[in-house]
Amino acid sequence: MKVLTTLSLLVTCGLATAWRSRQRCLCTSDQSCWPNASEFSQLQTQVSQPLIYPSPTASACYPTSDPSGNCTEVIEQRTNGTWRSSMPGSMEAPNLETFMFKNGTIDACYPNTTITGTCGQGMVPVIGVDARSVADIQAAVNFAVKHNLKLVVKNTGAARGSFVVWTHNMKNITFNPTFVAQGAPENETYDAVTLGAGVQWGEAYAAVNQSGRTIVGG
Repeated sequence: MKVLTTLSLLVTCGLATAWRSRQRCLCTSDQSCWPNASEFSQLQTQVSQPLIYPSPTASACYPTSDPSGNCTEVIEQRTNGTWRSSMPGSMEAPNLETFMFKNGTIDACYPNTTITGTCGQGMVPVIGVDARSVADIQAAVNFAVKHNLKLVVKNTGAARGSFVVWTHNMKNITFNPTFVAQGAPENETYDAVTLGAGVQWGEAYAAVNQSGRTIVGG
Protein backbone atom coordinates (compact mmCIF):
# COMPACT_ATOMS: atom_id res chain seq x y z
CA MET A 1 0.00 0.00 0.00
CA LYS A 2 2.84 2.35 0.85
CA VAL A 3 4.46 1.72 -2.54
CA LEU A 4 1.19 2.44 -4.35
CA THR A 5 0.73 5.65 -2.39
CA THR A 6 4.25 6.81 -3.23
CA LEU A 7 3.78 6.01 -6.90
CA SER A 8 0.47 7.85 -6.86
CA LEU A 9 2.13 10.93 -5.42
CA LEU A 10 4.91 10.79 -7.99
CA VAL A 11 2.40 10.53 -10.83
CA THR A 12 0.36 13.41 -9.42
CA CYS A 13 3.44 15.61 -9.07
CA GLY A 14 4.49 14.72 -12.58
CA LEU A 15 1.11 15.68 -13.98
CA ALA A 16 1.14 18.95 -12.05
CA THR A 17 4.60 19.79 -13.38
CA ALA A 18 3.54 19.00 -16.94
CA TRP A 19 0.43 21.15 -16.54
CA ARG A 20 2.45 24.11 -15.26
CA SER A 21 4.87 23.80 -18.17
CA ARG A 22 1.97 24.17 -20.61
CA GLN A 23 0.63 27.32 -18.95
CA ARG A 24 1.12 30.58 -20.79
CA CYS A 25 0.30 34.18 -20.09
CA LEU A 26 -2.65 35.61 -21.99
CA CYS A 27 -2.76 39.17 -23.24
CA THR A 28 -4.96 41.70 -21.41
CA SER A 29 -5.96 45.26 -22.25
CA ASP A 30 -3.27 46.87 -20.08
CA GLN A 31 -0.42 45.26 -22.02
CA SER A 32 1.41 46.29 -25.19
CA CYS A 33 0.40 43.02 -26.87
CA TRP A 34 -3.26 44.13 -26.91
CA PRO A 35 -4.60 44.58 -30.48
CA ASN A 36 -4.66 48.12 -31.85
CA ALA A 37 -7.65 49.98 -33.26
CA SER A 38 -6.88 48.88 -36.80
CA GLU A 39 -6.88 45.22 -35.81
CA PHE A 40 -10.22 45.57 -34.00
CA SER A 41 -11.59 47.35 -37.07
CA GLN A 42 -10.60 44.33 -39.13
CA LEU A 43 -12.49 42.09 -36.69
CA GLN A 44 -15.53 44.34 -37.08
CA THR A 45 -15.72 43.45 -40.77
CA GLN A 46 -15.99 39.76 -39.87
CA VAL A 47 -18.94 39.88 -37.45
CA SER A 48 -22.61 40.74 -37.89
CA GLN A 49 -23.01 43.27 -35.07
CA PRO A 50 -21.02 46.32 -33.89
CA LEU A 51 -18.30 45.47 -31.38
CA ILE A 52 -19.40 46.02 -27.80
CA TYR A 53 -17.59 47.97 -25.08
CA PRO A 54 -19.08 46.70 -21.80
CA SER A 55 -19.35 49.12 -18.89
CA PRO A 56 -19.89 48.24 -15.22
CA THR A 57 -23.55 48.34 -14.22
CA ALA A 58 -23.15 51.45 -12.08
CA SER A 59 -21.31 53.50 -14.71
CA ALA A 60 -24.53 55.47 -15.21
CA CYS A 61 -23.93 57.02 -11.78
CA TYR A 62 -20.69 58.58 -13.02
CA PRO A 63 -21.39 61.30 -15.63
CA THR A 64 -17.82 61.21 -16.93
CA SER A 65 -18.18 57.49 -17.65
CA ASP A 66 -21.74 57.46 -18.97
CA PRO A 67 -23.19 60.97 -19.55
CA SER A 68 -26.52 59.60 -20.79
CA GLY A 69 -26.92 56.98 -18.06
CA ASN A 70 -29.84 56.67 -15.65
CA CYS A 71 -28.42 56.26 -12.14
CA THR A 72 -31.88 56.10 -10.57
CA GLU A 73 -32.68 53.05 -12.68
CA VAL A 74 -29.40 51.42 -11.64
CA ILE A 75 -30.16 51.86 -7.95
CA GLU A 76 -33.74 50.62 -8.34
CA GLN A 77 -32.88 47.61 -10.50
CA ARG A 78 -29.41 46.61 -9.27
CA THR A 79 -30.73 43.41 -7.64
CA ASN A 80 -32.99 42.49 -10.58
CA GLY A 81 -31.33 39.51 -12.25
CA THR A 82 -33.35 39.79 -15.47
CA TRP A 83 -32.42 43.45 -15.84
CA ARG A 84 -28.76 42.76 -15.12
CA SER A 85 -28.59 39.89 -17.60
CA SER A 86 -29.61 42.18 -20.46
CA MET A 87 -26.32 44.13 -20.30
CA PRO A 88 -22.91 42.78 -21.36
CA GLY A 89 -21.15 44.58 -18.51
CA SER A 90 -23.36 43.30 -15.70
CA MET A 91 -22.65 40.18 -13.72
CA GLU A 92 -25.08 38.08 -11.70
CA ALA A 93 -24.05 39.88 -8.51
CA PRO A 94 -22.34 43.29 -8.11
CA ASN A 95 -19.34 41.85 -6.26
CA LEU A 96 -18.47 39.77 -9.33
CA GLU A 97 -17.71 43.02 -11.16
CA THR A 98 -15.10 44.03 -8.53
CA PHE A 99 -11.36 43.44 -8.87
CA MET A 100 -8.87 43.39 -6.00
CA PHE A 101 -5.17 43.94 -6.57
CA LYS A 102 -2.58 41.97 -4.61
CA ASN A 103 -2.01 44.96 -2.31
CA GLY A 104 -5.68 45.01 -1.36
CA THR A 105 -6.65 47.99 -3.52
CA ILE A 106 -10.13 47.71 -5.01
CA ASP A 107 -11.08 48.61 -8.58
CA ALA A 108 -14.86 48.86 -8.76
CA CYS A 109 -17.83 50.96 -9.75
CA TYR A 110 -20.37 51.49 -6.97
CA PRO A 111 -23.98 52.68 -7.50
CA ASN A 112 -24.44 55.90 -5.56
CA THR A 113 -26.05 59.18 -6.60
CA THR A 114 -23.68 61.25 -4.45
CA ILE A 115 -20.40 59.44 -5.04
CA THR A 116 -17.46 61.22 -6.63
CA GLY A 117 -14.36 59.91 -8.32
CA THR A 118 -14.07 57.46 -11.17
CA CYS A 119 -15.88 54.30 -12.18
CA GLY A 120 -13.40 51.43 -12.29
CA GLN A 121 -13.73 48.73 -14.94
CA GLY A 122 -13.08 46.04 -12.32
CA MET A 123 -13.61 42.52 -13.67
CA VAL A 124 -15.76 43.67 -16.58
CA PRO A 125 -14.34 42.81 -20.04
CA VAL A 126 -13.33 45.88 -22.06
CA ILE A 127 -14.41 44.91 -25.58
CA GLY A 128 -16.05 42.00 -27.35
CA VAL A 129 -18.41 40.51 -29.89
CA ASP A 130 -22.20 40.48 -29.66
CA ALA A 131 -22.53 36.99 -31.11
CA ARG A 132 -25.64 36.13 -33.11
CA SER A 133 -24.38 33.13 -35.09
CA VAL A 134 -21.78 30.38 -35.23
CA ALA A 135 -19.82 32.51 -37.72
CA ASP A 136 -19.66 35.37 -35.19
CA ILE A 137 -18.30 33.05 -32.51
CA GLN A 138 -15.76 31.53 -34.89
CA ALA A 139 -14.50 34.98 -35.90
CA ALA A 140 -14.22 36.07 -32.26
CA VAL A 141 -12.42 32.93 -31.09
CA ASN A 142 -10.04 32.98 -34.06
CA PHE A 143 -9.22 36.62 -33.28
CA ALA A 144 -8.59 35.79 -29.63
CA VAL A 145 -6.33 32.87 -30.56
CA LYS A 146 -4.41 34.94 -33.11
CA HIS A 147 -3.68 37.67 -30.55
CA ASN A 148 -3.39 35.37 -27.51
CA LEU A 149 -6.18 37.26 -25.72
CA LYS A 150 -7.76 36.40 -22.41
CA LEU A 151 -11.16 35.26 -23.67
CA VAL A 152 -14.38 34.93 -21.69
CA VAL A 153 -17.74 33.66 -22.90
CA LYS A 154 -20.73 35.32 -21.29
CA ASN A 155 -24.34 34.20 -21.49
CA THR A 156 -25.84 36.26 -18.81
CA GLY A 157 -17.83 35.10 -17.34
CA ALA A 158 -15.85 37.90 -16.26
CA ALA A 159 -12.11 38.54 -16.30
CA ARG A 160 -10.21 41.77 -15.91
CA GLY A 161 -8.91 43.26 -19.15
CA SER A 162 -10.46 40.52 -21.24
CA PHE A 163 -12.12 40.08 -24.63
CA VAL A 164 -15.69 38.78 -24.39
CA VAL A 165 -17.98 36.73 -26.60
CA TRP A 166 -21.47 37.77 -25.49
CA THR A 167 -23.99 35.07 -26.41
CA HIS A 168 -27.03 36.62 -24.69
CA ASN A 169 -28.84 37.30 -27.96
CA MET A 170 -28.58 33.76 -29.34
CA LYS A 171 -32.18 32.92 -28.42
CA ASN A 172 -33.02 30.19 -30.92
CA ILE A 173 -35.14 27.32 -29.57
CA THR A 174 -35.68 24.30 -31.85
CA PHE A 175 -37.89 21.27 -31.14
CA ASN A 176 -37.27 17.82 -32.61
CA PRO A 177 -39.98 15.22 -31.83
CA THR A 178 -38.02 12.40 -33.50
CA PHE A 179 -34.55 12.90 -32.10
CA VAL A 180 -32.20 9.90 -32.31
CA ALA A 181 -29.21 9.97 -29.98
CA GLN A 182 -25.85 9.21 -31.57
CA GLY A 183 -25.14 5.50 -31.29
CA ALA A 184 -28.71 4.63 -30.29
CA PRO A 185 -30.98 2.31 -32.33
CA GLU A 186 -32.68 4.25 -35.12
CA ASN A 187 -36.10 3.05 -34.01
CA GLU A 188 -35.68 4.80 -30.63
CA THR A 189 -36.79 8.39 -31.03
CA TYR A 190 -37.33 11.02 -28.38
CA ASP A 191 -38.68 14.52 -27.94
CA ALA A 192 -35.72 16.90 -27.80
CA VAL A 193 -35.09 20.62 -27.71
CA THR A 194 -31.99 22.52 -28.78
CA LEU A 195 -31.37 25.78 -26.94
CA GLY A 196 -29.26 28.65 -28.23
CA ALA A 197 -26.37 29.76 -26.03
CA GLY A 198 -28.28 32.84 -24.87
CA VAL A 199 -31.52 31.12 -23.84
CA GLN A 200 -32.15 31.52 -20.13
CA TRP A 201 -33.97 28.88 -18.10
CA GLY A 202 -37.11 30.97 -17.69
CA GLU A 203 -37.36 31.30 -21.46
CA ALA A 204 -36.70 27.59 -21.95
CA TYR A 205 -39.36 26.59 -19.41
CA ALA A 206 -41.97 28.80 -21.08
CA ALA A 207 -41.23 27.55 -24.60
CA VAL A 208 -41.23 23.88 -23.62
CA ASN A 209 -44.40 24.30 -21.57
CA GLN A 210 -46.18 25.69 -24.63
CA SER A 211 -45.34 22.48 -26.48
CA GLY A 212 -46.88 20.38 -23.72
CA ARG A 213 -43.56 19.12 -22.43
CA THR A 214 -41.38 19.59 -19.36
CA ILE A 215 -37.66 20.29 -19.17
CA VAL A 216 -35.40 19.93 -16.14
CA GLY A 217 -33.11 22.91 -15.73
CA GLY A 218 -31.19 24.73 -13.05
